Parts: sequence; structure tokens; C-alpha cells
Amino acid sequence: TILSSGIIRNELNAFLANAEASLTDLGMEKDIPLFALFVKVLAEYERGEMSSYYYWLNSLPRKFNNGAAMTYSCFECLLPYAAQLAETERNTFQTFREALDMVLVTGFIDKKTRSNMNVLKWAFNVVATRSIVVWEGERMIVPVGDFFNHNTEAEVTLDHDEDGNCVFYAASDIPQGYPLRIKYSGPSDPSALLAKYGFLDEQAPGTFCKMMNLQNEMTDLGLTASNLLFYSNGEIAPEVYDIVLYSILGGSDPNLQQQFYDAYTSGDEETKQSFHNQYWEYTLQTIREHVDQTLQDLYALSVRASEKDVITHPRLPVILKHNEFVTNAFYSVRDQ
Repeated sequence: TILSSGIIRNELNAFLANAEASLTDLGMEKDIPLFALFVKVLAEYERGEMSSYYYWLNSLPRKFNNGAAMTYSCFECLLPYAAQLAETERNTFQTFREALDMVLVTGFIDKKTRSNMNVLKWAFNVVATRSIVVWEGERMIVPVGDFFNHNTEAEVTLDHDEDGNCVFYAASDIPQGYPLRIKYSGPSDPSALLAKYGFLDEQAPGTFCKMMNLQNEMTDLGLTASNLLFYSNGEIAPEVYDIVLYSILGGSDPNLQQQFYDAYTSGDEETKQSFHNQYWEYTLQTIREHVDQTLQDLYALSVRASEKDVITHPRLPVILKHNEFVTNAFYSVRDQ
């Protein structure tokens, strides 16, 4: 049976109302469907072998490498963007744990379960890594269907029929013996996948350019980390050039910045390109300096990680693989 956050919220409304109100007050209304699934998995865990989900739950991983499972020692081995994403996952778990106290007021979810940090973190990681966003305000977990691995170019797509059944379709002709994978929800950037799901997508075409100092510019131009990519083959997404030039103009002449902004938002490619031609040297120099500094930072992070004990910090290997992927992409860009 599919686990639907909407159905769970209807069934457990009396138990969840106070916790949902608390999450809303914290600005986490979008996370309420995930919280409903979190509570449901805990409830089914408590039922043990009496739960109809027992065999599915018993088949799930016990160890996770995502942000919620990481420690602050892990965060300090990541660049700020990846560390921020990972810490957000951890903070969401901590907030869910606190919100569970409001569910307890009604006597739902045993106190022993509530105090078991390993079980709570396991339940959170199950729903965070195995649920899919169906539409705004609705998340689902499809037991067994959640066993599909990720690929940016998915072989399998997912849909729902009018009766609420989950249906998987082949996205194209699939050769015999070929893996069946879906595209996980959210950005395909390796740092985002590491933070949310705990693995490195080595087939990803590139990585966010890590220009964390340009948050305001990203907002102005309507860009996200998914747009601002350094590709593994050394290419740079056009939006990176746009945002760097927009920032340069803002620091030298706000009037020129406004003209560039108007050209960018109106799709005036001719005017935009004339700006790029005029300021190309400055744009390129800014990108080079950023790449060189980031490579230095990545080296320092590798040294820091090498000083830690892998047994004490078992997530270090995947973090180091992630950092190596980013390093290689940045070297490719630098060498172009």
C-alpha cells in the first residue's frame, strides 16, 4: 500500500494538528507532508511484526550518509554550499524531533520510541530519501517502488492514475540487462544529492560553480544552483558568465547594471552580448580567481579530512569522493 502524506494527515489529524501548527509558525509548512510520513513510519515501527509494512521496513538500510546523518565534523570537510545543504537536512530532522513532542501530548508515539535517537534518525532518513513529491503539499512512498536507484537520464518514469495507483513506465526502449533507474526529485547537482540522499552521482554532467557570494545576484536574475554549473568537460554554463558580469557592473556602475538587467530579463541578446564583449576580460579574470581559490579551499578540506579517523567518522569516504568530483570539474574549467 502506498504511503500518502495526504491520507495520513486526514487519518491522524487529531494527533498532528499541534505539531503542524508549530511547523507552520517556523516557516516549514512545505515540510508538513514529510513530517506526516515521518510519524507514520514511527507508528508502523512500533507495531513491529503486526504492521503490514513490517517486511518492507525490515528491508531498508540502517546506515545513511546524507546530511541528517552527518556530524559537524563532516560539515567542516565540505565546501560552504554542500555543508549548508547538509546542515539544512540535519536541522530539519532536529525540528521534526522537537515537533514530535506535540504529537506525544495526545499519547501517540511511545515515549521510549521518542527518546531513541537512532530510531528517530532512521525514520527521518527513510522518509527523506525514499519519498517523492507528487505535487505541492503531497508526498508519497511507494514500497518496493522506492528501490529504484537514481540516474539523471532516467530509464523509468513514474505517474499516478485516477485511483491513486503508482505506475512506472519505461522512458524509452531498454536493452536487456540494462539498469532501471528513476530521476530523484530535487536538483541533480552532486552536492544536493549528497546532502539529501547520501551518495555521489559520478555521472552528473557538472557541479554548482560554488559562487556563494552572489546570492543577491542569483535572486535578482532568478537563478539557482541548478543553472550555475561548471561542467566536467570544462565548459561553463552561460548563466555563470551572466551573473558574474551582473555582479561586476553592480560594483562599478549601478546604471550599467540596470541596463544589463533590462537586457537579460527582456531577452535582448544583442545588448547583453555587447556587454559581455566589452567586459569579457574582467568576467574571465573573476572566474579564474574564483576557480583558483576554490581549488585551494578543496585541498585544505582534503588535508583536514585526512586528519580524521574514518572509523569515528564513517561518512568521510563519500565526502572525499564528492570533493574529488568537484575538484576535477574545477580543474577542467581552469584548464580550458
